[in-house]
Amino acid sequence: MKKLIILAIIIFYGNTKACSWYDADYEYFNLFTQSLIPNKAYLPFLLTYSNAFYENKNIQIPDENIKAWQSFFKNELSYDETEALVNKIDIKHLNNLKAGKITNDLFKKLGLGFYTKNKEALDYLIEAKYLQPYMRISFEGDPDSFYETEPSTLKNATQLNYQKTNAALQNLYKAAKNPEIKLRYAYQIVRFNHYTRHFSQAIKAFTTYVEPLKNDTPIYWYALDQKAGAERGLKMFNEANWDFFQVFIHSKNKKESAYKSMFLATDKDFNWLLQKSKTSEEKNMAYFLLAYADYSNPVPLMEKMLANNADSDILKVLVSRAINQLERSYLPIYITCDDPNCKDKDKRLPVYSETYLLDDGKSKDFAAQLSDFIAKARAESDGDFWQMADAYVQFLNKNYSKSQDILSKIKTTDAQFLAEIKKMKMLNDIVSQPKIDAAFETKMMQNYADFFNTAKKKNTDSYMDLPDTEDFLRDILANRYFLQAEDGKSFLMNNQLSDLQYNPNSNLVKKVEEFYRKPNKNDFEKYIAKNLNDVGDTDAFFNVIYGDFAMRQADFELAKNYYEKSKNFSGIPRVNYDWSEDTRTESPLKYKPSQYDGFHNISSSIFGHNVWESFQSPEKVSMQAEKMSDFSFIKNNMNKLELAENAIQLNAIAQENSEKSAIANQLLGNLIYNTSILGYYRQTFVMDINNENGPKFHFGNSENTFHFYYKNFSQSSFIEPDNFDLSINYYKKALALNKNKEDQARILFQMASAEQGKYYQYEAKGELPINYDDPKWDEKEKQRQAKFDQIKNAQFRTYFANLKKDYADTKTVKGLRSSCLYFDYYMKK
Repeated sequence: MKKLIILAIIIFYGNTKACSWYDADYEYFNLFTQSLIPNKAYLPFLLTYSNAFYENKNIQIPDENIKAWQSFFKNELSYDETEALVNKIDIKHLNNLKAGKITNDLFKKLGLGFYTKNKEALDYLIEAKYLQPYMRISFEGDPDSFYETEPSTLKNATQLNYQKTNAALQNLYKAAKNPEIKLRYAYQIVRFNHYTRHFSQAIKAFTTYVEPLKNDTPIYWYALDQKAGAERGLKMFNEANWDFFQVFIHSKNKKESAYKSMFLATDKDFNWLLQKSKTSEEKNMAYFLLAYADYSNPVPLMEKMLANNADSDILKVLVSRAINQLERSYLPIYITCDDPNCKDKDKRLPVYSETYLLDDGKSKDFAAQLSDFIAKARAESDGDFWQMADAYVQFLNKNYSKSQDILSKIKTTDAQFLAEIKKMKMLNDIVSQPKIDAAFETKMMQNYADFFNTAKKKNTDSYMDLPDTEDFLRDILANRYFLQAEDGKSFLMNNQLSDLQYNPNSNLVKKVEEFYRKPNKNDFEKYIAKNLNDVGDTDAFFNVIYGDFAMRQADFELAKNYYEKSKNFSGIPRVNYDWSEDTRTESPLKYKPSQYDGFHNISSSIFGHNVWESFQSPEKVSMQAEKMSDFSFIKNNMNKLELAENAIQLNAIAQENSEKSAIANQLLGNLIYNTSILGYYRQTFVMDINNENGPKFHFGNSENTFHFYYKNFSQSSFIEPDNFDLSINYYKKALALNKNKEDQARILFQMASAEQGKYYQYEAKGELPINYDDPKWDEKEKQRQAKFDQIKNAQFRTYFANLKKDYADTKTVKGLRSSCLYFDYYMKK
C-alpha cells in the first residue's frame, strides 16, 4: 500500500522534477516503448516514478464524449468541429442559430437547417452550456485548516436555485424523445444533485433516470462516476469504490480520475473488490490495481490474470510496466562496483544492478520469470505486442539471436511497431558483437549512420536531457572498448577531451592522446573524435598535463620540454552555467588578464612557506617569502615555462656546497610541498584553477574507480599520490648546509609537514572505518584511532621529535606553536 501514499504525495505536490535535481525517470535507459500497448486509454497507468501518472505528449487519446457526439451527428462534423461545437462555441451563437441567425463560422458552413435537423440535441447543448460554469461542488474548508480556501470568484452549483433547476432538468428529461439525449439529461440531474451536496437524491436520480436507459455509452459511465462521488460523500466507501471501479473499467477518458477517486487503503479493500468481481475482466482489473500499488515482482499476479484472459488489454499494461521496472535495474545511466571482488564480476554490459525502490525495498531480478510468463501468454494469444515484449525480454536476458529471430517474424504495418523493430534489431546487432573491431565500426556507419548522426533533441521540460538510445549505445561501446583495453576510445565515448582536467591520470591521458594523433581514422572513429572538443590548442593542452606530471616528480628538464610546446595554451577549459527557470545557457569561461588559468600568473610565493594553513585566505596572509635576494632570475609573476626554468637553475645551484645552495634546496622543497595536496598552491600541477576543496584534494581516492567504462569521469577524481620524499630530500640538503638554528627550525618544521602528508597517505590506505551501524562503534573506533595514533607517533613524528629535543628554545618554534595547534599539543606532551 506504500505506493498509494507516494502517489498521493506526488498528486499533491505535483511533478517532482519541478522542485528537485533528482528525477527517477532520468536515471535509466528506457529502450522499450511502453506506449506500444494496444489500448492507449491505459497510457496514464504505465510506469513512471516522476509523476502521479505517465504522460506521453506524442499520443493524444480522443475524447470519448466528443466521439459520441460526432457519431450522433452522423459524422457530418469532423472531430475538431464537434469538439468546438461542444466545448468552445459560446452559448450565444447556439441561441442565435435557434433564432434563425448565424453568427459563427461553423454554422455558416452547416446552415440553418442544421438546427432544424438536430433541434433536440442543440437545445440540450444550450442547457448544458448554461449549467457548465456552475458544475463544481461547493468547497467546504476547515476554518482551522492550514491550506487556502477555494477562490470565492469561482461559481459552484449551489449558486443555482436548486428546486427550479432540478425540476427543469426533470421536465427536459421527460420531454426528450431521443434515448441518447434523454440519458444526457439524466446525467445532468445526477451531477447537479451531487454538486449541490444532495447526495441521497443524486443516488436516487441515478436509479430513477439513468438505470432504465443503461447502455455502454460514455455518458452512462460519466453519470455513474457522479453517483460514486455522491456515495463517497455519504461515506459509502465500498459502494463508491465499486462504482468508480466500473468507471475505471469502461470509460476511456475517466480512468485516471476514477483511480484517484477510489479509496483503496489496505489489502482488505482490494480483496473486497476482487471478491465482488464476477467477470474475468473485472477480476483482471482488480488484480491490476493490486499490482499497480506494489513495486515487487508482478509475475505471480500476472499469472492469475493470464488464466482469466490472455488477450486482456490491462494485462499488457502490466507487462509493459514490468519490463520498464526491469530496465531500471538492467539499464541504469551509470553503473559502478563497490564490491572488493569487482575483478571477478561480469563487466560486459548490460548487467543487473540491484536498485532501491520507492517503497524502501530492494529490486529483484525477475527477468527469467517474465520471459517464461510471456512464452505462456504467446501460446494463448500471440499478437504483435506479445512478440515485441518477448523479443525485448530476450534482449535483457542476453539471448540476442533469439530476440532477432522473434523480431524478424513480426508482420505489422503499424509505424510505432516498425520503428521499435528497427531499433531493437540494431540494439541486438551491436550489443551482441563479441568485439568492436574496425570492420564492425565500418558496418555500424554503413547500416546505422542515420542513427549516429541525428542531432540530439533538447528537452524543453527539464534542465536534464532524457537518456536516449544513442546514449545507451555510447555506454555499451564505451564498455566494449574498455574491456578491449582501447581506453582512448572508451573515454571519448562518454566524455569530452576537456574532462581530462578533472581526473588527470597519466596512463589514460597517453591513450587518449594516441587516439587523437591516430592518422586515417575511419568514419566511426571520426564520430568518436567529435568529443575531442575545443580546448584551445589541443597539443598545448596535452603538453601542459605532461609538464605538470613531470613537475610533480621534480623532473624539471622534462617539464620544461613540455611547457615549451605549451605556449599557445589558452587556459583550462571551464564553462559558465547560466540556468534560470526557463533558460539554460552555457558559455566558455574567459579568464581575466591577471587570473591564474592553469599556465599563467604564478606568484613567486610558490617558493615560500605557509604562515598558517588556510586555503581560503589571501596569498599575502597565508604565505611568506624566503630569502630570495640571491635569486634575481625569479620573477614575481611567472608562467609554467618560466617556473620550470627557475627550478632548473635552482636545482643546479642546489648541487653546490654553500649557504646559497642551502636556500636553493629549501626553495625547491617548498615548491614541491606547496604544490602537493597539503600546499597552498595545490591546484598548480593538477589542472585546477584554485585551491578550493574538492575531490582532487582528498587523500585515499582510488585509482580503480572505473570498472565498466570511464563514464562520469569528471565526478571520480584520482590524482596520483604526491611523493613527499622529494621535498623532504631537498629539505635534508638544506638542513645540512644551513648553519642558522632559526633557519634549521623552519626547515625541520617543513620536513615535519611533509612527513604528516606521508602519514595521511598511510592512514588512507589503512583499514576501513568502522561501520557506523555497528553497536560497538564507539569502542571499536576508539581502538582504531588509538592504533593509528600509536603508529603516527612511532613512525611519522621524526622531525617533530627533533624540534622538541633540540629547537624548543628558538623563536621559530615558539612562533609555530602559536600558529599550529597540533604542533603546540605535541610540544606539551
